[in-house]
Amino acid sequence: MTGNILSKLRLDADGIYSYDFISAGQDDERRSREAYASFDYKNYLDEISRNSSIPVMDREVDIFLKKIPRSGIIVDVGGCWGWHWRRNATIRPDVTVFIVDFIRKNLIHAKKVLGDSINNSVFLVHGDATSLAFDDNTFDGWWSVQVLQHIPNFKKAISEARRVLKPGGIFMNYSLNNQPLARLIYRIMGKQYHIKGEIPGRFYLSRASSKELDAIKETFSNEVKQRFCEVFFQPELRIRFPGKESSIIGKIDSFLSMDPPLFAWIARQRACYTTKIMRDHHDKSNNT
Repeated sequence: MTGNILSKLRLDADGIYSYDFISAGQDDERRSREAYASFDYKNYLDEISRNSSIPVMDREVDIFLKKIPRSGIIVDVGGCWGWHWRRNATIRPDVTVFIVDFIRKNLIHAKKVLGDSINNSVFLVHGDATSLAFDDNTFDGWWSVQVLQHIPNFKKAISEARRVLKPGGIFMNYSLNNQPLARLIYRIMGKQYHIKGEIPGRFYLSRASSKELDAIKETFSNEVKQRFCEVFFQPELRIRFPGKESSIIGKIDSFLSMDPPLFAWIARQRACYTTKIMRDHHDKSNNT
C-alpha cells in the first residue's frame, strides 16, 4: 500500500516527496513560516516547548494511535517538524506516517528530528492541505494540529480529509480554543484577543468554533466529539514551563485532557474528532 501511495509522488534530491500544487493565498503566513524555518536549532524539543506542550501532545498521540489498526497508515497534515511521531519506532513501529507541509524548510527540519525513520516508517511530502495528492480511501487516520485554523478554505480542507480517509478512518483536528478566561485577561491588560481573521503581516487565524464543528458534522455525516487540552500550558500568557518534555506539571496537564467540557473555559486547544462512514454509492464503489 505504501508503494502505491509513493507512486503518486516524486522523490526529490533532498529526500522529500512532492507533487505539483497551487497554494492560493496565505502569502503572509508562507513568508513568516519560511523565515522561522530558516534558523538552525540546537535543541528542537526546547524550541517546540515554547509553542506546544510536549507532554500533553505525546499523550494525545498515544490516544490517537490506539484507534489506528495494525499496520495502519496516517497522514499528518501540516506536520511541520514531525515531532509528534518521534517515538513511533518504539510505541507503534507497525504504523506508517505521511507528513504533509506546504513549507519545504519545515520538512528539512523534520529529517533531523526523526532521523532514521525518514523514508522507512515516515515519509515527508511537500504539499497542500486543500489539494492532497492521494487516492480516495487511502488512510486509516488523518491528524492535524493547529493547521486548519490558518486555512481560510476550511471546508475544502476537511473535504479532502474525508476523501483520503478509508471508511472507518479517524479524523482528528486540533485548533486553538476560544478561551473565556484568556479573553478576560486580555481585556484587563488592554490587549486584543484575536478570534477570527487576518493578523496583518503574519497569518490568518480562526479559533475553534461551533460553525467549524457543524462543517465537520456536515462533511462527515457523523457525530463529532470534542476534546479540550493544554490547561496549564498557556504560552500566550507566558506560561511555557509545563510544555517541557520532562515537566511534571506538563504530565499532570496531559491527564486533564478530556472529552467532557470541564476545562472548556480555560483549555488552550480544542480538538474535534470523528470517523468516516460510507454514506453513498460513490464511497462504496471507491472502496472496492
